[in-house]
Amino acid sequence: MATKKEIIKEETAIIPTAATRELTPGIWAMIERMAPVMYKAHLFGVTTPEQAAAIMLKGYELGLSITASFELVQVIDGKPALSPRGAMALLHNNPIIKEIKITRLEDKGKFIGYECFMSRAENGFSHTSKFTMEMAVKAGLVKPNSGWMKYEENMCLWRAIGFAADVVAPDVTAGMTTLMKAPEMYGVALTEGGDVIEATATSINVDPLQELIDQHGIDKVVSAANGITGTPEQIAAEVRAKLEAEKATT
Repeated sequence: MATKKEIIKEETAIIPTAATRELTPGIWAMIERMAPVMYKAHLFGVTTPEQAAAIMLKGYELGLSITASFELVQVIDGKPALSPRGAMALLHNNPIIKEIKITRLEDKGKFIGYECFMSRAENGFSHTSKFTMEMAVKAGLVKPNSGWMKYEENMCLWRAIGFAADVVAPDVTAGMTTLMKAPEMYGVALTEGGDVIEATATSINVDPLQELIDQHGIDKVVSAANGITGTPEQIAAEVRAKLEAEKATT
């Protein structure tokens, strides 16, 4: 049976390289051309071409491929944020990271938390961070129906990794470890592989139609949506495109 460390490696071994890359005019021009296409594809949950461009830009700078950026970078409160799985992909694939060792902590067979050791190859710098359920209780994180009640092991696991990464490799993750260290800030929990689950009413799960109503008014949105079918996301995308086209011709 695969260990948690092996599962995480398998989940994140999808990025061939992960070194910070310089943005060139040619790359930016490509992102500008691709953003409307990615937005209209209705495959990645982006609500505007600008959001698609921001995700691709941040992902490219971190070393991700354009398409992988949509899987591993999420927009939170209007800003691109690296998912825990994305952060782990960068750490596993960057040659400056020598070792990542994850230890499940127990006391008389009972789970109490996780510990993460991380070291760099070029200078030997290392650090160990841990996070336990006792620490979570002390911080007031364990509340009824929270991720800490349902997925306590995963929450401790990623928090320990995030704190270690902040000390050892902030240049690799660009400091974008908030979802690892404090997912509850956004009303979410984390899976074993580092995906975000249980999104609540945060910017991770914004109602796209309500966004359009707030921006254009309900009458314009209802009129533009007449005859359009599909999921709320697909309808919102078509309505947005119609409203933008109308605006461009006026």
